[in-house]
Amino acid sequence: MSEENVEIVRRLYDAIARQDVAAVLSLYDSEVEVDFSRSPQGALTGGALNYHGHEGVRRMSRDWNEAWADVEYDIEELIDAGEHVISVLTYRGRGRSSGAEVEQTDYPVWTIRKGKIVRVVWLQTREEALEAAGLSE
Repeated sequence: MSEENVEIVRRLYDAIARQDVAAVLSLYDSEVEVDFSRSPQGALTGGALNYHGHEGVRRMSRDWNEAWADVEYDIEELIDAGEHVISVLTYRGRGRSSGAEVEQTDYPVWTIRKGKIVRVVWLQTREEALEAAGLSE
């Protein structure tokens, strides 16, 4: 099952890159929780620290797109952790209003049940992500 979970996260990133909103939402559970409380993402976008459900995912996307211009990201690694998948994600962008250039690596931990993403928590370090997924190095 866990290889399937890695594939779900990979499909999500592909859908985001294509800007295919329907495909993105189809991969999330209707009650998904998105948690930025332990990442600088919320502060960087000026958005919320937590989002809930498909409407929350839409709002998160709007917050992100309003805050950033010229964003690129690299998925450096997807780590299989059973019902969790850890992404090692480096993105580069320019603040839409400030013009400031930013490069940052984050470690989102995706929780998948019954083929849908039910939760994602964005973390700042690999160690935090491994711990959140029940792994240790």
